[in-house]
Amino acid sequence: MALVGIEIYPTGGMVHVICKKTNLETRDWCLYPLRDGMGLGRIKFICLSSEKTTFLGGEKIRKATPEDRAEFERRHQIEKKSYQIALEKISSRELPMKLIATKYPLESSRITFHYTAKERVDFRALVKDLAAIFKVRIQMQQVGVRDEPRVLGGCGICGRPVCCALFLGKRKEKLDSVSLEVARIQNLPLTSSKISGICGRLRCCLNFEYPTYSILKKELPRVGEIVRWQGENMKVIAQDILKKTVIVETKEGIKKPLTKEELKNIS
Repeated sequence: MALVGIEIYPTGGMVHVICKKTNLETRDWCLYPLRDGMGLGRIKFICLSSEKTTFLGGEKIRKATPEDRAEFERRHQIEKKSYQIALEKISSRELPMKLIATKYPLESSRITFHYTAKERVDFRALVKDLAAIFKVRIQMQQVGVRDEPRVLGGCGICGRPVCCALFLGKRKEKLDSVSLEVARIQNLPLTSSKISGICGRLRCCLNFEYPTYSILKKELPRVGEIVRWQGENMKVIAQDILKKTVIVETKEGIKKPLTKEELKNIS
């Protein structure tokens, strides 16, 4: 099995692909699977594993030929041209929609136009206009506010590419909503600006991290719980889930951190 890191062309982002085996080498041009078609990139690294695994999935990547690269460039130019033409058509027909991006990946038989809208849009005439110009199937794909960065990409508050444009976007057709509970369990400030992504909604990474925090939290006493340490009752006033510690307070107001291992020996 191999974990392959691919530098996406032409944006320069990264995508990670797991495959059963590969004959590719670092710096090779390759094609990797998208939801609809194939993307083009260069191999950044390959991590091989000889360990036995029950992993049954795996995605097929292959070396890109000069013809593949030429076709990619041709389609990339069509993407840019179709975006500008669609903007003009949307404006002339006064359609209440915002065009986000156009996608025409390799091995796809259609151009997909991603857009946002506050209400239902009758774009049948627009589709006819575009199909007459480009002579291929046209798909209009409405996306929500949360899905917009997934299509366009971007940089999160962590300084890395947003998760929805990387692995989270590959796992699901539509991103799940995020509740305040997933932020609360991590002891994060509930101020919206501090836990929101570039889409203005709660960050998707909170959902991704929630199962781990939930498991770790169950291993610690709850805040407000009374524990007995060295013959004295103490109240749990805070948790540090990742460090697996709690802060306890005596009746005299003395605070003391206790680790998960120390908590096992409470008597």
